Amino acid sequence: MPTAGSLGRRAPGRRGRPRPAGPLTKSGLAAFLQCPRRLWLEVHGTTAGSVVDPMREFRLVQGHQVGTAARALFPDGRLIGTADDPLAALEATRDGLSAQPPVPLFEAAFAHAGVRVRADLLLPERGRWVLAEVKSSSGIREHQLDDVAIQRWVLGASGLELARAQLWHVDTRWTYAGDGDYSGLFNRVDVEAETLARAPRIAAAAAQAQPMLAGPEPRIATGAHCDQPFACPFQDHCASAPAPQPRYPVTLLPHNKGKRLAAELLAEGYADLREVPAARIRDPELSMIHRVTRSGRAHLDPAARALIGSLPYPRAFLDFETVALAVPRWAGTRPYEQIAFQWSCHVQHGDGTVRHGEYLDASGQDPRRGCARALVQTLPCDGPILVYNAPFERGVLQQLARFAPDLARPLHAAAERLVDLLPVVRDHYYHRDMLGSRSIKRVLPTLGNGLDHAALDEVADGAGAQLAYLEAIDTATRPARRAELERKLGRYCALDTEALLALAQFLGSAR
Repeated sequence: MPTAGSLGRRAPGRRGRPRPAGPLTKSGLAAFLQCPRRLWLEVHGTTAGSVVDPMREFRLVQGHQVGTAARALFPDGRLIGTADDPLAALEATRDGLSAQPPVPLFEAAFAHAGVRVRADLLLPERGRWVLAEVKSSSGIREHQLDDVAIQRWVLGASGLELARAQLWHVDTRWTYAGDGDYSGLFNRVDVEAETLARAPRIAAAAAQAQPMLAGPEPRIATGAHCDQPFACPFQDHCASAPAPQPRYPVTLLPHNKGKRLAAELLAEGYADLREVPAARIRDPELSMIHRVTRSGRAHLDPAARALIGSLPYPRAFLDFETVALAVPRWAGTRPYEQIAFQWSCHVQHGDGTVRHGEYLDASGQDPRRGCARALVQTLPCDGPILVYNAPFERGVLQQLARFAPDLARPLHAAAERLVDLLPVVRDHYYHRDMLGSRSIKRVLPTLGNGLDHAALDEVADGAGAQLAYLEAIDTATRPARRAELERKLGRYCALDTEALLALAQFLGSAR
């Protein structure tokens, strides 16, 4: 049994060592493993990383839900609270470890050598403990093994008798039957050997991090580590330190072929794509992007006009919003299954008139039947259904058809009528301000019609829509706030189909 002192004691500092900036957390040490400069910036503060990232926020929500589901599997477990008081958390953990009979502990706190950690689950097993780190991912990632290794090192050094370390991840093959039973949600993988093998690296990082934090900002060049395992929020800060970045960097070149060429160009001293000689780029697509970027004149192939002109009326423009939950909410759904909760559809007739239909279910009930029924009533019986990235929309339609077999026939028929505008853009249109991307959010501002997702507030992308939906269906959300979220969700989804309509009209005007 670890002693009270071992759980809270710091390793003594050596004479002459810079004064530490404070205890490290697991996430702080993980940041150091990615890049010491990232940790320094996180600790000492800079506004460069303060922009809210909806995708990161959504992942945090998912992680919280997964953790809650894991704890629910152990109704006799004890949560170590006091999140804002590390010393009180250490004391509560000591009390929990000494309880008889032993019970599972959640968020147990430990400290060693200036590193503090909170263990997701500590499960008693024949006089020892099983450490379980719970992740919302569908498989094991390399950086997650480092997470477990940090905890395994701190807990072991604190004197805790560990039977083994586990990493729990979500099993996407499992189907939720309802009634709050999540016993099949997790795959429980033994990672004891992998985490023990990482212990020397973890110990070395812990010893290096504190002196580094007490010194000046490290001068570490940008590179592949800036995006692995996560995109660092300080990339602009680090890139701008030596010199301002060009508006059209060579790194905008898309796909693997573009990334390989960009690496070669950077090594040759080219940073701005406009400065690269035309003869240096041989691939036809990359050459076109280079030519448009240098000249500033957009590329619009007249062949696009023939493609769009061949489409009969009525033309429907369709976009779904879906939520993919790590912890399924509705019976019969699987982890990370795309569940449609909203759609927007603009229908354009041959005489130029356009009508708009939409659907949003923010009740918290399974939205699929209402979504499917309203869609079947709104879509024209014939004519093309224009989308952007057809595999996604087709998958949603097919999933709705499986859920509502009585509506399967018109839903499958709709899936067969999809026309994808993404390959039309890829093959026939490019503007240099798309910066190598064919995302509809990059394409739309270049059309000159005033439509732009950047003008939206709060709900401006798919991750933001999922966050807004989860808040809207939360029973704790006030009615006024729910109405506000519904309005913002409606505007966002409607803008997507307005964008498709505007894009089709723009491509159809090519000469």
